[in-house]
Amino acid sequence: MGGSRDRGRRVIVRAMPYFFEDLVRRYRGRGACPCGRTHAVGARDVLVGRGVLERSAAMLADALPGGGTAWVLSDERTEEAAGGAWKRYAVGARIVAKVLPGEPKPVPTIEMVHGLAAEARATGASLIVGIGSGVIVDLAKHVSHVSGIPNWAVATAGSVDAYSSATAAIRVEGYHRALPTAVSVHIAADLDVIARSPRELSFAGFGDLLAKIIAYLDWNLARLMSDEHYCPVIAEASLGSARQALAAARVLAADPLAAAGSLADAALTSGFAMQAMGGSRSAASAEHTIAHLWEMAGVVGNERWDLHGVLVGSASRIVLAAYQRLFGILPGFTPDIPGRLAAFDREPPWEAALEETMLPFLSKIREEMALRCFDREVLADRLARFVRRRAQIIAMAVPLLEELEEAVRVLEGCGFPFGLPQLGVPREAGLLALRNVGLLRHRYSGFDLAYELGLSRELVEAAAGAL
Repeated sequence: MGGSRDRGRRVIVRAMPYFFEDLVRRYRGRGACPCGRTHAVGARDVLVGRGVLERSAAMLADALPGGGTAWVLSDERTEEAAGGAWKRYAVGARIVAKVLPGEPKPVPTIEMVHGLAAEARATGASLIVGIGSGVIVDLAKHVSHVSGIPNWAVATAGSVDAYSSATAAIRVEGYHRALPTAVSVHIAADLDVIARSPRELSFAGFGDLLAKIIAYLDWNLARLMSDEHYCPVIAEASLGSARQALAAARVLAADPLAAAGSLADAALTSGFAMQAMGGSRSAASAEHTIAHLWEMAGVVGNERWDLHGVLVGSASRIVLAAYQRLFGILPGFTPDIPGRLAAFDREPPWEAALEETMLPFLSKIREEMALRCFDREVLADRLARFVRRRAQIIAMAVPLLEELEEAVRVLEGCGFPFGLPQLGVPREAGLLALRNVGLLRHRYSGFDLAYELGLSRELVEAAAGAL
């Protein structure tokens, strides 16, 4: 495996390029894009391959100015998976270790972040290192953010895109929030470590990648229906890496290293795409909204599968059923524009129609609904757009839904827990999320199109059949 260096930023490459490499090269520091915007990626070193754990640790001493201190965060599980070995390899570096309990799993609250930040500052640390997957890396990144100390991420699973994203999933006042945070300037993903990670974590990675197909579809739908800004470079990179990784799921048992490589690439690509865009449009859509509601409500009864990516994968199959129904109707559907506008005029405000079981999430709903710009004039415009662009919308969506259906079939063959009974999620919690997708996120999706066309009931009924 060779290496390349440009402006002090190094990317370890393989014979076949990783998808994430193109994003890093294009947008390192800050780079212009054909979409008309400039995007930024803040990573300095991205190491992916076998032997990377040792190579990353060997770089630590040189990264600590004046013989400074690295404050290294892990939990008991990730310490066993990689943390202990990484520290042993870090010869000549001063390390202060913080190992959280493995059971119960750490809950990344904002209070924990501030407590850990105080500990890190008290050591005089000049670098924060998170060794783990989603929770540990997000905690380390946000400790870095609040303390002003730069951070590294050492991956232990391909379950999340947290390693390269510019947000951290932190619980604030009971809600999981994607908070803007410090990006990791050094990322290391050792494929031997990732290949050995628990099957549940690999499933979480693959499940989250199903969302990239839906996100690609919905972003293009938003481009056509609402003129939302669209970046083809970022959209295609995110979709392409997900496609490759989902294909690799077929060889998960036979060739775990190959699957680990594709999974790591997809996770890093997804995170860098979000970092470059300054948002998660390329990675998440309606399926994430559904999964987030289950997480906020605490309704997942099977702790083994209470993993963000697994929940997203299950929600993706539900959205697939909904979209198959919606886009199956559209070829022969002509909206009754005057009738739809009249029905809109009769609708009560969303506050008056809010279900009682959604009241615990009222502050989140108000936050999202305040960002929506939707009225009778907008609806009239959207209906006219649909009439003009129906064929284009259908031609874009149908092959993507066929692709998603095949990917779901592949993961089902691997034993992915798609069903709500397997997750321990009550059916009513699934229905609640479906009925309220539009309230929980101000992001255009197929659910918005269905609402605008007056087809929400058909969409929800189809989705309910997949619960």
